Amino acid sequence: MFESFCRQCDSYTKLIPLTFLLGFYVSNVVSRWWRQFETLYWPEDILSVLCTILHQHDESSRRRRHVIAKYLNLSCALAWRDISSKIRLRFPTVHSLIEGGLLTEKEYNILEATHTENDSSLWMTPLHWIQQIIRKVEEDHKPTPSLLNQFVVELKTFRQSLRKLYSYDWVCVPLVYTQVATLATYAFFFFSLFGRQPLIPEVDSGKDFDMRVPIFTIVQFLFFVGWFKVGQDLMRPFGLDDDDIELNYILDRNVRVSFDIVNHLQEAELPDFENDDDRMWDEMHPQLKDGETSPGSKIPQLPHSKYSSLLSEHPPRLHAYVPIDDDRSVLDLENHQGCMPHKKGKKHLNW
Repeated sequence: MFESFCRQCDSYTKLIPLTFLLGFYVSNVVSRWWRQFETLYWPEDILSVLCTILHQHDESSRRRRHVIAKYLNLSCALAWRDISSKIRLRFPTVHSLIEGGLLTEKEYNILEATHTENDSSLWMTPLHWIQQIIRKVEEDHKPTPSLLNQFVVELKTFRQSLRKLYSYDWVCVPLVYTQVATLATYAFFFFSLFGRQPLIPEVDSGKDFDMRVPIFTIVQFLFFVGWFKVGQDLMRPFGLDDDDIELNYILDRNVRVSFDIVNHLQEAELPDFENDDDRMWDEMHPQLKDGETSPGSKIPQLPHSKYSSLLSEHPPRLHAYVPIDDDRSVLDLENHQGCMPHKKGKKHLNW
């Protein structure tokens, strides 16, 4: 009776499409995890356009650039608080952003009043403030319309990225599919526990071998269950696990880069490009030379230098070019397949 049950379990485990179920499940989860990372917006693009529009060095322009950069990071902090456990632990309340430097008391009061009337527009309020500031910039400085339009497009992309992150956090992978993958995985190995046992009649007749320890079943268990656990761990990319996306670092990095662009880089002095120090100026075919190491340096010369010089002596060429002799009017199709006769003395592509 028990032997028949074991044979039945072994036959039914082959009917469970575990590879297909886990492959489709983990593929969706991993692609969804990576798309959420790609949705994160970096402030360099929009702030570069801002510095082109608002390039003046007066106090009002500097303050406007600074405030716009701060509001962009404030919107990220407000939005990421709702989707990331690490950001929520760092800023448990909106008022805690005042201590972080991204918010003032006056701005907090406006946000609090807005949040009371409509709780879904909290993180969008700083972006609306940016639109109003840009409107004043347009009235005061009359920037180029194309650059102004580019800034509005970048601001729209910024808003869309935050909205997509909200959507990913709101609409998860259907729970029923996770349950199906879980049931299939553990049911497969439950039946394998009985079906993979060596039976006495098969062992006595020499058809089976008692390994004492089911090594292959253990390896298969590690592979499939590990595969399933990967999908479960990547379900929430902004959680508290060590392998989750570190939004705290990204927020700190964006704050540093944002203020560095609008304050330091924009106010820094441009290099003098009209001097005679440019070694490649007015050269027909400039060559990039290797840097020399200092006499006391222990760093060896990179091996690519040797190959670079060889490539300079023997540059690559397009081997599909076929020369046509002057005294030939028709190509030898047997040697040069795919070419058609052309004018004499020219090279043509051998498709």
